[in-house]
Amino acid sequence: QGRATVFAYGQTGSGKTFTMEGIQEFAAQDLFAGIEAVNASASASQQLAVGVSFFEIYGARVQDLLNRRHRLAVREDGKGEVCIAGLEEVACTNCRELHELIAAGNRARTTHATESNETSSRSHAICQINVRRRASGKLHGKLSLIDLAGSERAGDTKSNNRQRRLEGAEINKSLLALKECIRALDTRNSHVPYRASKLTMVLKDSFSNSKARTVMIATVSPGNLSADHSINTLRYADRIKEKSVMNTMHYAAAPARGG
Repeated sequence: QGRATVFAYGQTGSGKTFTMEGIQEFAAQDLFAGIEAVNASASASQQLAVGVSFFEIYGARVQDLLNRRHRLAVREDGKGEVCIAGLEEVACTNCRELHELIAAGNRARTTHATESNETSSRSHAICQINVRRRASGKLHGKLSLIDLAGSERAGDTKSNNRQRRLEGAEINKSLLALKECIRALDTRNSHVPYRASKLTMVLKDSFSNSKARTVMIATVSPGNLSADHSINTLRYADRIKEKSVMNTMHYAAAPARGG
């Protein structure tokens, strides 16, 4: 059961959503090309099928983007496995259907206008593409494509209304929790605070599963006013590239420039 995760991190307006939408499209094409090749020669019991789930973490709420924003619950079972209770998985038979479902999820995501961006993403969006054995439904592999909400400094949001400032505070809180988990892994701390936020609970599998591989895409804006943000983003990516974190998390970081 291989697990692969790609997540984009950077300040608001730096191109994370644009980048992830392109990756979603190419990943869908490559995935179905590979599955069609496998199924062409596989026995009935080894045939593979694809299903997709798409949800967002907006403040303290977790919402299903493919099921009318149905409220979900993040839970941990007795074995420490994290599951999203109530999350709907929709079957896809070809690349076009997968593209349409991903596009529907992106349209349903929570966005609002801010000083930095007229359609700023105000939630963390997690698209999970599951590959299962067609006959048994057993999970064969999972690809998680995650578009994190943009980090914001309080000084940059003073003219936003109260709701936007509260959203920004929740976003920063969850991103800080993510940094703390990476810091704990970097120092080989026996306790990694996954339960500090819903985001880190959802990402726990990507961090701790021995078969997981994770890529971070760091997006930066080219403007001079964004220099501080860019430096902080690149420092974050550099920490993830540290050898001790790589060995523990099987992480790679790839800087990308967004507009």
